[in-house]
Amino acid sequence: MKISIADSSLGYEITSFFQKNVFVYNDGIPNREFLCPDGAFAAALRRQVVVAIDNNQIVGALRFYPKKSTQTISLYQFAIVSSHQGQGLLGKMLRILGDYPIEVLCPISSTLNNYYEKSGWRLKETKKINNIWEWQSGE
Repeated sequence: MKISIADSSLGYEITSFFQKNVFVYNDGIPNREFLCPDGAFAAALRRQVVVAIDNNQIVGALRFYPKKSTQTISLYQFAIVSSHQGQGLLGKMLRILGDYPIEVLCPISSTLNNYYEKSGWRLKETKKINNIWEWQSGE
């Protein structure tokens, strides 16, 4: 398996991957903007997507945005195909981004909060309707 920053030429494949694997009814989506295929395509062009490729197929992808003002990285969306879930793939993909703290928004009422808690993320704070979880590569 190869994990790397996606080449910008993979824009359409990344967009298709997210459309197939990020579901509208997922209660972990803090903002419907994250479902926009144009956003995923633009992120690929900016090289702000990490992909895991196994047997020439994308099996995991995450979209991120580096915040220079706070020296953090925002995790916008991620998906891993069911055959590769439960293997620590998200952590391996996040490590590609280096030692910066990585933050993700998650609606307070979402079942995904359990995932973050069990996977070693730290609850940094709660703002209005969202929890902000933080992950450090050294943890």
